[in-house]
Amino acid sequence: MAAWTNFIPLVLVIAGSLSLLWTNKWRYNIAAIALQYLAVFWFVSQVWPIGLAAIKLVAGWMAGAVLAASVTASGSPELDPPAISARIFRAAGGVFVLILAFSVAPATMDWIPVHSAAMISSLVLIGMGLLQLSMTKDSLRVTLGLLMTLSGFEIIYAAAVTSVLLAGLLALVTIGVSLTGAYWLSLTAAEEPV
Repeated sequence: MAAWTNFIPLVLVIAGSLSLLWTNKWRYNIAAIALQYLAVFWFVSQVWPIGLAAIKLVAGWMAGAVLAASVTASGSPELDPPAISARIFRAAGGVFVLILAFSVAPATMDWIPVHSAAMISSLVLIGMGLLQLSMTKDSLRVTLGLLMTLSGFEIIYAAAVTSVLLAGLLALVTIGVSLTGAYWLSLTAAEEPV
């Protein structure tokens, strides 16, 4: 595969991560996490067999489907759009994470033999996921932040180890995080006054 095609999923990761920080609409957030898992599949399929890498795609999309079904079933209203100052602060944090990922990636590639676009993508996902976790207390956004961080780790770890057991375990963790997030969403909906 040509080296330039590795930058297509990098663009997907950056766009999806910034979209998750920018908007509060749950439909856009689920679509962004689905695009990110497509990019994770793209990177992992370069070092693992396609069938094994497809586990990442299926588990990520299942996690998104579980969260979407939970939001729909709980009848959670759309969150109010954040104030413009909050959006600017989130965007500034996202740009800072992007700068950090692009500057740290070359030094990290000395330790872990991963293509540069895959390393940058994984660092962006881990950084944006941690940023998402630190900026919200909403159950859906916390769950999406955990999934982002985990998917960034999966890209790096896939380059180090090829294991069917590991792929299954990480898929189980991904689905477990989404089920836990769905449970949090149902508890949040039950606590809201009618």
